[in-house]
Amino acid sequence: LAVVRYTETAPQGTFVLRSVDGAMWEAVRDLVPSLDAAVIGAGGGGANLVIGDAAAYIRQQRVSEGYFRVLGVSPLRGRGFTLDEDRASGPPATVLSHAIWQRYFNGDESIVGRSILLRGEPYTVVGVMPPDFVGTEHADLWTPLRPSTSGEGGGQNYQLITRLKPGATWAQASGELAAAHDAAFRLVPASTTTTRVLFLAPMQQALADGVREPIVMLGWAVGAVLLIACVNLAALLLARGSSRAKEIATRMALGSGRAAVVRQLMVEAFVIAILGGLAGLLVAQFGLRGLQLLGGNTFEEWNRVAVDGRVLLMTLGLSLATAIVFGLVPALQASRLDVRVAMVAGGSRGVAGRATHWPRRLLVVGEVALGAVLLVTAGLLARTFVNLRALDPGFDPDRLVTASVSLQDARYRDAASVNRLFDESLERLRATPGIESAAVSLELPYERLLNSGFRFADDAAAKAETTNASYITPGFLATLKLPLVEGRDVLDTDTAGSAPVVLVNKTFARIYSKDRPVIGRRIRIGGVEREIVGITGDVQQRFSFNVEGVTEGPLVSLPIVFMPAAQTTDAQFRSVHTWFTPVWTVRTRDVANATSALRAAITGADPRLPISLTRSMETLMADATAAQRLLMTLVGALAGAAVLLAAIGIHGLIAHSVAERRREFGIRMALGATPGATVRRVTLDGLLLASAGVALGAVLAVPASSLVQAFLWGVQPLDPTTYLAVGGGLVLIAGLASLVPASRLLRLDPAETLRQ
Repeated sequence: LAVVRYTETAPQGTFVLRSVDGAMWEAVRDLVPSLDAAVIGAGGGGANLVIGDAAAYIRQQRVSEGYFRVLGVSPLRGRGFTLDEDRASGPPATVLSHAIWQRYFNGDESIVGRSILLRGEPYTVVGVMPPDFVGTEHADLWTPLRPSTSGEGGGQNYQLITRLKPGATWAQASGELAAAHDAAFRLVPASTTTTRVLFLAPMQQALADGVREPIVMLGWAVGAVLLIACVNLAALLLARGSSRAKEIATRMALGSGRAAVVRQLMVEAFVIAILGGLAGLLVAQFGLRGLQLLGGNTFEEWNRVAVDGRVLLMTLGLSLATAIVFGLVPALQASRLDVRVAMVAGGSRGVAGRATHWPRRLLVVGEVALGAVLLVTAGLLARTFVNLRALDPGFDPDRLVTASVSLQDARYRDAASVNRLFDESLERLRATPGIESAAVSLELPYERLLNSGFRFADDAAAKAETTNASYITPGFLATLKLPLVEGRDVLDTDTAGSAPVVLVNKTFARIYSKDRPVIGRRIRIGGVEREIVGITGDVQQRFSFNVEGVTEGPLVSLPIVFMPAAQTTDAQFRSVHTWFTPVWTVRTRDVANATSALRAAITGADPRLPISLTRSMETLMADATAAQRLLMTLVGALAGAAVLLAAIGIHGLIAHSVAERRREFGIRMALGATPGATVRRVTLDGLLLASAGVALGAVLAVPASSLVQAFLWGVQPLDPTTYLAVGGGLVLIAGLASLVPASRLLRLDPAETLRQ
């Protein structure tokens, strides 16, 4: 399985384009015989399903004939789509998921061949998929895409999936793909400075776009914490072996061989590791659910993960591996001793040697270094999240509540029916107590808007440009409290019979009309020439296209054109509602009841129009930074665990050193050393180890921070503030971890020590 993509190399660099147009699809279908191919529509969105008197919003995916065949999964009942159903004006057909078949049709065996009311018209059910089928994205049902080289297929709006046919090779398929170059790019304007090449990407890699990198990063972070825990365990085992030197020497003096001692110590290490692994499995049952809730829609794949037999085997393997790797060295060191010297050194007159301290010291330095790497990564992600949250939204999000519906519906194919729905529902909302204002728009700030081409109609030399576009109803700016910078707002008098107008935002004026006033200029967009009558403030949006003058980021202020909904054409409504859903927004004095007011107004205007999503503007804004918040939270939690383990390691090392050298310190204090000086000396030992670990961690954090560069915004991977804060914080924590066991020396009685 593979996905067809293409690279575009220009003077600015090389970019990978993940979507294709209709010409590329036809070229692969007709000119690459080594591949069985199918296409998927971009942004399938949702659809309205009517069952009896009830309506439900379900997730649909629009796919071409051969989609299920290419994926290698046959329907449980019925069949997939035919070529006749996948052509323009073909009969409406649908394939149901197993879950929808069970939930809404009670697993009716006679469902295949029956008609259901979908998207406002009858669709014939031609198949039902198996219960374990997921496909290339989560969907409740599938409908024919009917791909072409015009309309949606005229732009890069398709995903092209392929399966290598039996007997063919990838090299053969790649050669055929290269030979189809001219036919594939016939819709893309040629350029002497740009080179385009089609290529095949493994499907698993393609499906994991945007998900693989953060999960791999989190995997490394978890591995680092596990490594720190094991280093801690090794340090504790080394300390334990040192304190048991007399016991081990006695065993060996009584005839026990070295192998027997190592075997006994390894069994103890195995018991510790297996008990830890079992405890980890118990915690994982709760932790996985927490991850699924935290991931939400950003990492929806986590909902299919379970603590199963594979996880059990992995945990067992990790437990045994950690016991071997981190238990063997302490066991070998504990058994490598001179019996006579150990018997004397362990007696009442012995003084602990310092040679056995160095392995534990090096392990503690390693712990601190790994903790520093995780803390730097977490700090960079935290600063990114703070920067994104601190962005000026450009409007007032307080007390705004929204609701979305799908208008990809046969009953709303013309502008008159769409605007009638808008007018009636808004009239109901404005008459509702507690609602201050209401409006409808095509999507909202902090979301991805429609990309649309436009050209200045008053400049013959102007080239085609790209902007974001949205229709709005009168009152949209007032509802969002989005400032009108210049000119006028959209008015009730801007109807289908009046002169077409648009508003643009400040970024549009700055980038596209920087050398002259933009108000009064005319642009051609969506096949209609319109006059620019006003300039609005900027809002934050999801990044959706490159434009000179705007730096790419998770949230940016892109050029926007706002068109009156009453002046939007039938064709424009049908086109945009294929990919996007209109949003009703209200500013309310009663947030608790705003959702029910929205539902009542919309269903009052159309009882068969289910609401797909309701949420507050604060929730919408939080969703826009969900990925950054998730990574910051998880990496921060792992970094916290790492620092805690490093502090425990330092504390344990100093405490053991104090216990081992108790008589030495007593003698020093009896000979004139002050308790304070002794405590400072011991504490300094921990600070020196922490400082060495911080220095090593700073070096290791440089390549580690570059790995998360794709998730950073507004902060550089080598941000000095983050590095200094992490270094200072770790040294402070190490000082406290060292001071606690060192302070026990204040209670030491030198006279009692001498008597002992």
